[in-house]
Parts: sequence; C-alpha cells; structure tokens
Amino acid sequence: MNNKVFCTLVALVLSATLQPAFAQSRQTLKQLDELDRKCEAARDAVLPGIREQLIAECILPPPTRRVRARTLEECERYWNDYGVMQRQRAALDLPECQEAFQARQQHRSRRPPEIPARSRD
Repeated sequence: MNNKVFCTLVALVLSATLQPAFAQSRQTLKQLDELDRKCEAARDAVLPGIREQLIAECILPPPTRRVRARTLEECERYWNDYGVMQRQRAALDLPECQEAFQARQQHRSRRPPEIPARSRD
C-alpha cells in the first residue's frame, strides 16, 4: 500500500472515531457554562439582599462610645460593591453554585460528569 494512501486512511479513521468525543466534550462544556450562568444569576439575585443587611447592621449604634457611629451614606458607600470583587466567594452556599462547582470538579477529574438533564418545565 502506498504511504500516502495509508496516511490518508489513518487520518480518516481517526477523525471518524474522535469526532464524537469532541462533540461530547463541546456539549459537556456548554452544559458546564450553563450551570455557571445559573450560579451567577442566583448570586446576582441574592447579593442585593446581603448588601442591604450589611448596610443595616453598619448603621446600628456602636457597642461602645469609643467607636464612632456611621451614617447611612458611609455604610452604603462602604458596602455598595460587596460581592463584586469577592464574586467567587460571596454566596457560594447556593444550590446552583454547589451544583456548578461539583460538575466542574467531576469534569476536571476526567471522570464522566454527572450533569443533570435540563428539565422541560
């Protein structure tokens, strides 16, 4: 058999066998990205409530006279960006974030990820 024909034949066989694996990998990555988007949306929904609670605690009278009381404006300015820089740490206990984290961990460990099928609500 000609060397050129043999190489072409090997390339065809490899592309035919590897293409489903790449397609599966792309689909898995899309599912992981979707889980990450759900986690971020859940965080975005929860963070304003957390900020409001932190601001409310901030304007409470200080426990001692040695600590100066803060105004509402000072507390709002201090806490208004909470969760922006700490996005990876803020509200990680949400079920959506735990699901996304576990799916990423399974994917990274090279085990087949157990990503739940999307529900048809």
